[in-house]
Amino acid sequence: MTLVVTADINAYDPAVPGAVTLRYSTHGYVSGATESPAHTYYDNRIIQAGNFQRTMFEDARTFGSTRLGFGEILLANYDGGLDGLLNYGFAGRDVVIRLADVTPGVVPVWTTIISGTVEQAEFNWDSVRVLIRDNQLDLAKPLQQIRYAGTNSLPNGLEGVADLKNKPKPLIYGRVFNIAPPQVNTDRRIYQLHDGSALQSVDAVYDRGAPLSAGAAYSSQADMEGNIPSAGQYRVWNSAAGCFFRLGSAPSGTVTADATQGAAASNRTVAQLWNAILLKAGITAGSISSADVTALDAAVSYEAGVFASHDADESAIELLDDLCNSVGAWYGTDALGTFRIGRVVLPNIANSVGTLTAVNVVSIQRIAPRDAGVGIPVWKVKLGFQRYYEVQDDLTASVADARKSQLSQEYRREEASDATVKTANPLSPEIEINTQLTTLADASAEASRRLTLYKTRRDMYRVTVRVDQSLASVLDLGKVVTLQLNRYGMSSGKAFLITGIQANMREYLFTLTLWG
Repeated sequence: MTLVVTADINAYDPAVPGAVTLRYSTHGYVSGATESPAHTYYDNRIIQAGNFQRTMFEDARTFGSTRLGFGEILLANYDGGLDGLLNYGFAGRDVVIRLADVTPGVVPVWTTIISGTVEQAEFNWDSVRVLIRDNQLDLAKPLQQIRYAGTNSLPNGLEGVADLKNKPKPLIYGRVFNIAPPQVNTDRRIYQLHDGSALQSVDAVYDRGAPLSAGAAYSSQADMEGNIPSAGQYRVWNSAAGCFFRLGSAPSGTVTADATQGAAASNRTVAQLWNAILLKAGITAGSISSADVTALDAAVSYEAGVFASHDADESAIELLDDLCNSVGAWYGTDALGTFRIGRVVLPNIANSVGTLTAVNVVSIQRIAPRDAGVGIPVWKVKLGFQRYYEVQDDLTASVADARKSQLSQEYRREEASDATVKTANPLSPEIEINTQLTTLADASAEASRRLTLYKTRRDMYRVTVRVDQSLASVLDLGKVVTLQLNRYGMSSGKAFLITGIQANMREYLFTLTLWG
């Protein structure tokens, strides 16, 4: 029995011209008649097979910004046999790395170690280094690809003029507050809230913080362009083309609005918005774990909202980071390239996919978490919610003092605290987390949950284990494993969440970052 690693690398061959699949292995492998593809040779050129790293967040953190997985495949080219690939196109092409225990006469069962995207191929004198990323690379581009043409022939048009040309059209997901939409027709004072579909509602429109009166809805673009609202009013045209409103008189200052996308609160949860943004980014429904969406909705159904402005070319990753941080969720792709999402909770040994012992642990290091406080139990959580996208201080005299105070800061604040934590830890820190949650009740519940999660000491280890095919097939981000060693109270086993994984397929080693 031999552990064999294969790599299927897609590329563009200009001589075809068209896409081809390049196949390499660690031992020179020929697939059998029942395999796919059948009777295919995998050239024995892999020196380093998929030294690949993926983490939930920035290294040794349990919340915050997600991090793209990265790695490389090193191919031998001492004989110049790969020189002809120099003219091939690799960037953005698929790559799949698999592992199997190969026994003569037995059909191997392959385990996918990573399904990702080629970033580029670097050609050295004696090797070719194929740099790879996980499929989150597809989310790194601007989410909104539809731009303003800047072609208005005033007083007509909704495409703006030179000031809007090539800027992204705005997008709303969920419920948002005090956004500043672009004015797409300056002659007729028409503003656009959302592109490409109707909103559920326009909840309010403000001029320098003071609410305007809502007039009757428009029935069409022609109706909107041809009929001006009464002075001090706004009227909405909400259609499959997007959501617009027109003012009846010239504003005295910044125009803002509150708006809602999604038919019901159940359509505006973090899980549902995460799914919708992935689809907008071009991820197919089949590449998104519907089971994870259902599970997260069952665990937490808080309403949320995010806004992609015309003034900021935001990527899907930026919006998804904001959303997921709202409920302490992580997201990414698994070994098969499927997009996954889950909430960071204290791991339960009942959910463990395997036990790591001195038999397969090569090395272990206890490390400090890189969250705020570097692992010291926290005594207070400050949580921002109900984000006001446009912070304002130049407001009309009619705006109430309470609203003036709200508009002067980006987030409302809710806190959860436990002063008894400072008895054992006088330097116990506070942590501050900004979310896209919309209600005080949900923010209060989430602040309390985060406090419970972080007011007790949690442990983090970096563990290198030797893997066979069976163990490699179950280790992935978000999975729970049991660590059973005669140190730090783990002799009977303790559950840990896998927050990071680095695969070294040259040595058949996985280095895991574990938290619990």
